[in-house]
Parts: sequence; C-alpha cells; structure tokens
Amino acid sequence: MPEPIIQVRDLVVQYGTRKVLDGVNLDIYKGESIAILGKSGCGKSTLLRHMIGLSLPKNGTIEIKGVDITKIPEEDKVEILKKLGMLFQSSALFNSMSIGDNVALPLREHTELEESTIKIMTNMKLGMVGLTGFDNFKPSQISGGMKKRAGLARALSMDPDILFCDEPSAGLDPVVAAGIDNLILSLKKAYKMTIVTVTHEMASVEIIADRIAMMHQGKILAVGTKKELMAKNDHIIDQFFNREPDDEEVDRERQLSSLTGI
Repeated sequence: MPEPIIQVRDLVVQYGTRKVLDGVNLDIYKGESIAILGKSGCGKSTLLRHMIGLSLPKNGTIEIKGVDITKIPEEDKVEILKKLGMLFQSSALFNSMSIGDNVALPLREHTELEESTIKIMTNMKLGMVGLTGFDNFKPSQISGGMKKRAGLARALSMDPDILFCDEPSAGLDPVVAAGIDNLILSLKKAYKMTIVTVTHEMASVEIIADRIAMMHQGKILAVGTKKELMAKNDHIIDQFFNREPDDEEVDRERQLSSLTGI
C-alpha cells in the first residue's frame, strides 16, 4: 500500500469526563474517496473537525502529508491547511457577500494575486460547479442546492489536494442530493483529489465512496468497501446499513405504545 496522505493515530478527544473519540486510528490514501459513517453522536464530525485543524486532541496524532498538525506551530499549520478544501454542512456562505465574493475570499485572504486574476479564477470555479453567471447573486437569492455548489466552489478556490465534506447532501431533496454527489465524484475523477466525506446518507455513499470507515461510540469499528463491511456480519454495521432501530428506540416505542394504548 502507498503511504497514507492522512494518518490518524490513537486520537483521543475528551470533553470533561466524556471521551468523544477513544483511540481512533485511520489511514486515508491519496486519490481515494472515503466516507465516514456512523450514528449521530458517534464522533464522526469531531474527527473531521480535528483533521482540518479546528481543534486539538487530548492525545494522539494527525499527520497530513507526513506532518503532524497537532504538534507544529500555528503559522506552519496554516500553510498546510491552505491546501485543504472544506465544504460545510450549512455551506457557511456570508450572506452579506455575493456568491462571487464568497468564492474569491480565500484567494484574497491567502494570495497576492491581482484582482483581475482572482476574478478569472472565481468564474472558473463557479463554472466547475455549474454556477456560471451567478457570481453577483446573494446567498438569499439562490436555492439550497445552489448554495451547496457555491460552498463547493469556495472549497475548491485554492486548488486543494484534499477535500473534506460535512454532510454534503443534508437537507436536499433526492434529485438535488444526487446531483451534488455526482458533482463531487466527477471532481475527484477529473482532479485526482482525495475526498473525505462525513455522512449518514447511504445513497451518497453508494455514489461517492471507494471505502467506508464505520464509527461507533468514538471508535473506528471497521474500514473497507460496503461489501467487505457487510461480510463481517457485525450487528452494529448490519443495523446501520439495513436501517434497523436501536434496541433503546424499540423499548421507547413500546413504552409509548403502553402509555397511549396505540
């Protein structure tokens, strides 16, 4: 196997007495698309937040291209993080700015390019996500799916090697969500990017993921293709893939039924 482009080792994140991540180990390889799956509260978004350098763990390491971002000075970390793209769940666009200015923001903040060059690059990124001609629109003037595309264009503005996506199809109807998933897949194929996606949408995983990292209670339960994970005959994995309720949920439903007589 090649060297991982991202290597997480023995990662521990603790808030008070609660361990949100409990010794996470994960290798992510250059050019692959990996989906991090798990129930709400399993730690997948916390893992993502630490991989993009927004938080520091209690213990463990996160190496990106061989550099441990948990140990280096802040200014060195910023230089590494400039080559990472992030598509946030809510798109995180600035409502007071046009779509074009939102996409251009990283270029204006982190480069010394001429404004004319930034304009050209911004239009290129908007074209890549199917938003040509929408640069002067405000976020309030476009649909939810278009906001996701604009957020993706901004994530791509610095030509990242690695793209992180937090629930890219959340809140979208199935048709629009499939369009976002296929867009992410086409970008991966065209630009050979490494893509890390946190999601609970199995339909998205079927489209975009080469491998799946299944999380449960702050740990990585298994990593592999869907076929490989299903072959493990693990109750937690089968429950997630087959959309079966937790035993606790079943108990609550029974209690509710006994109280209401339904």
